[in-house]
Amino acid sequence: MFPLTIAIFLSLALTGALIWANERRGLLATDRFISPGARWGAYAWAGFFTLVMSALVVQASIASGSVDLARVSFWSLFTLHLLLLVFLTGWWLLVGRPPLTWFLNLGSHDFAKHAAIGVAVGIGGWMITIAIALLAGVIANAAGLLPDDVQPSPVIPWMAALPFWKKALIVFSAMTVEEAFFRGWLQKRVGLILSTILFAISHAGYGQPFLLVGVTVVSLVIGYTFYRTRNLWPCIIAHGIFDAIQLFVIVPLVLQVSGQG
Repeated sequence: MFPLTIAIFLSLALTGALIWANERRGLLATDRFISPGARWGAYAWAGFFTLVMSALVVQASIASGSVDLARVSFWSLFTLHLLLLVFLTGWWLLVGRPPLTWFLNLGSHDFAKHAAIGVAVGIGGWMITIAIALLAGVIANAAGLLPDDVQPSPVIPWMAALPFWKKALIVFSAMTVEEAFFRGWLQKRVGLILSTILFAISHAGYGQPFLLVGVTVVSLVIGYTFYRTRNLWPCIIAHGIFDAIQLFVIVPLVLQVSGQG
C-alpha cells in the first residue's frame, strides 16, 4: 500500500505543477490544443500517465533485488517504452495530429551533419560518463560510502547474456522511444535539468545508485546536444551508440573479468 501512496502523491504533485505552470506561465506554449477541452483532457492524460509511471518505478525500485529472472519475459522489458509511446500518441492526438517532424523535432535538413554529431556525442559522451562514474566511485570508496561487496543488479548480467538480436532490439527501442519522449517531448517543455532528473528516476528500477550517476551524466550530454541542435536525430544516434557500447562491449567484459560472465 505504501508504494501506491507514493505513486499517487507524485502523480498529483506533478499534475498540479503542470496545470499551474501552463495556466500561469504558458509551459505548454508549443502545443496547439484543438480546444479548451482538449487542453484539460491533456492534463488528465498527463496525470494518468504519471500515476502509472510512478507506480511502476516505485515497484521496480523496491523489487530490484528480489526479481525471479527465470520468470521474467523478455518482452516485459519494453513495458516502459510501450507506455511512453501510448502517452506520446495520446498527446499527439490532443494537439491536432501535427507533422511528426515538428512534434518530435525530427528535422531532415542536413541529416549527414546531424548524424556525425550524434556519433561524436555518443562516443565522447560515453567516455565522459565513464570517467565521471569512476571518479564518483573512487570518491565514494575513499569516503567509506561504497559497500565492500558491490554487486550489479541481476538484470544487468541477464540482459548481457541475451542473444544478439534481442540486445539489438533493446538498444533500438531505447534510442528511439526514450529520446522521443525525454528529449523530443519532455525537454522542450520543462527544460534540460528537470527532464534529466526524470530520465534518471525512470532508470531507478535497476536498484544501483551509482548507475544513476552515469545515467544522469549521459542524459545531460544528450540533452545539451538537443538544446544546441534543436534536432532529435543526433540524440537518437548518440543514445544508440552509448547503449550499444555498454550492452555489447563493456558489461560483458566487466562480467567476464569479474568471473560473473
